[in-house]
Amino acid sequence: MKLSKTAKAILICVAVIGIMAVGYASLETAARTGTDCAGPETHAALPHDAASCEGCPYAGSSDCNAATSCIAKPYVDPDKCIGCNKCVRVAPDAFEMDKQTKKAEIKPGAPAASVAKGAKACPVEAVVQ
Repeated sequence: MKLSKTAKAILICVAVIGIMAVGYASLETAARTGTDCAGPETHAALPHDAASCEGCPYAGSSDCNAATSCIAKPYVDPDKCIGCNKCVRVAPDAFEMDKQTKKAEIKPGAPAASVAKGAKACPVEAVVQ
């Protein structure tokens, strides 16, 4: 099957856009989950080497979970959140809706137990702990 120049150009554009989207999503996820240190109020530890903890405000302090771990901050994945409000109804002390995006967000300093309760209520598992 022979493709016209226009068809080839469209296929190339679609492929490039797809590759860029996948790359961006991977970078965004890595930025959110890598060494996103939130301090002692959160509970999920991520293993890492000393170099990846560079710039972390808790590195080397008494708030650091351990020499080989970094404390990860829970978040709501905006790509998964459908804005159903269940987490907010179940745990209003931990979740709120962003007025612009109409997506749930975790309040700063939210209790871990409330975050877990809201995560359990989420029908699309958008809360990453």
